[in-house]
Amino acid sequence: MANWLSYTSTEGASPRLAAVIILYEQQRQRVLFVKRNPSLPFMGGHHAFPGGSLSDADTGSRVINAPDLRSARLLTTAVRELFEETGILLPDLTEAENGSLQSLREKTVSEPAVFEAFLEKKNIFIDYLNFSPAGRWVTPSFSPIRFDTSYFFCSTSKPCFAAPMGAHAEIVGVEWITPAEALKRRDGKSMHVSTPVVFVLQRLHTFPLPEALKRLRHTPGFSNTLLDYIEPFPGIHLVPLQSCTLPPATHTNCVLIGEESIYIVDPGASETSEISRLFTHIDEVCENVGGTPAGILLTHDHPDHCAAAEALSKRYNVTVYGHPASLGSFQNAEALEKGDFIEIPGSRPWSVRCLHTPGHHPGHLCYFEETTGALLCGDMIANPGTIMINPDKHGDMGLYMAGLERLGKIPAALTVPGHGAPLMEGEGPAFFQKTLEHRIMRETKIKTAWEQGARSEAALLAEAYDDTPESMHPFALLQLRAHLSHLQETDLISF
Repeated sequence: MANWLSYTSTEGASPRLAAVIILYEQQRQRVLFVKRNPSLPFMGGHHAFPGGSLSDADTGSRVINAPDLRSARLLTTAVRELFEETGILLPDLTEAENGSLQSLREKTVSEPAVFEAFLEKKNIFIDYLNFSPAGRWVTPSFSPIRFDTSYFFCSTSKPCFAAPMGAHAEIVGVEWITPAEALKRRDGKSMHVSTPVVFVLQRLHTFPLPEALKRLRHTPGFSNTLLDYIEPFPGIHLVPLQSCTLPPATHTNCVLIGEESIYIVDPGASETSEISRLFTHIDEVCENVGGTPAGILLTHDHPDHCAAAEALSKRYNVTVYGHPASLGSFQNAEALEKGDFIEIPGSRPWSVRCLHTPGHHPGHLCYFEETTGALLCGDMIANPGTIMINPDKHGDMGLYMAGLERLGKIPAALTVPGHGAPLMEGEGPAFFQKTLEHRIMRETKIKTAWEQGARSEAALLAEAYDDTPESMHPFALLQLRAHLSHLQETDLISF
């Protein structure tokens, strides 16, 4: 299984070329946002920067000083989409403001070619030198709809009149907002924005404009300072790390919680190069939000969840937190127990509740961040995949199944497994229930096989794991032993 989050992956849907404009008004330092119609299948209801897909009609013939034809075509797309969605015509703001182009705007939506034809008729050119390339974002491979989007930054000295087409159009709202206000509204859940938009806002808010523009070009997948990541909620920053985990997984989900003070959850990178990249990534994140690392939280001490913890602890001089059963090898450590809270100061702030969920590991903890509703559940589930319950390493199937049942009752807005893609809203509780039902089904098959006379491990495997590839039988054998122990403990079978 490849990394579930990859901006440059060739797997999944083929990305469509697209372009957007970050239109920046110098007078009040505001950015132009459009609100997408809630009925749209892609990012419906989100605030975004004006933009859209490249059309065959976007030839780039009216762009001057572009470095190449691709850049000219994409800039044409961005300028055309800005005109369609807001009514702003960048090459000639005065003419756009008088409202005389409404009919052209409506026609451009269905016939993109009329836009360049209009520019040619009016002898209007789009000067590439008036725009700054502001990064490239490719929708991650897990999305069924993907875009390869070029961002352009354009500064205007005065606010431009802008308005949507109407309540039933693709865009239902247009608004000038400062980066600080947009981030504040996102924190208050009154404004939904994607990771790329947050990326832009954080840099425009934190740095002087020249430095911000430089940083906008270093996007995940095209950067030597950032790993691939998403930020689904404020202060919940999810970055998969290449780790020494069990197949089919290849990565462990590491999560950064907070902004001013940042806690690092499950830094499972083991290779020196991956740890170095994690250092650089954390440093970059801290610079862009004005934060500092404050601690490390472990769900448990299996290497694929903690391999980089000691190195991070020493680099940032922070404490490693976890259950007492997980802290034996760390120099600067502090124990957490069931029900403990970690209060993370900041604009929100964040409040992390510790949940003791043994079974996979005696000291396994989950972390529920109560402000955002994010549940970080470590090795309670994998998406996709199966969690190993190894009785030879203190695994306990009964405790694990009880933990699944408890976690399924938490109304999490986001559930982050130790490995694989996160689950939104009701997907998390449903996934816990499905996993529990699968374990009950397997245990029922083992009990039935036992009652029918199967006694050897080979015979029980053949009957109870008849749907499992033989290559996976060494792992299935460990699960079988865990289930047998649980069945014996509950007096459902006797040896």
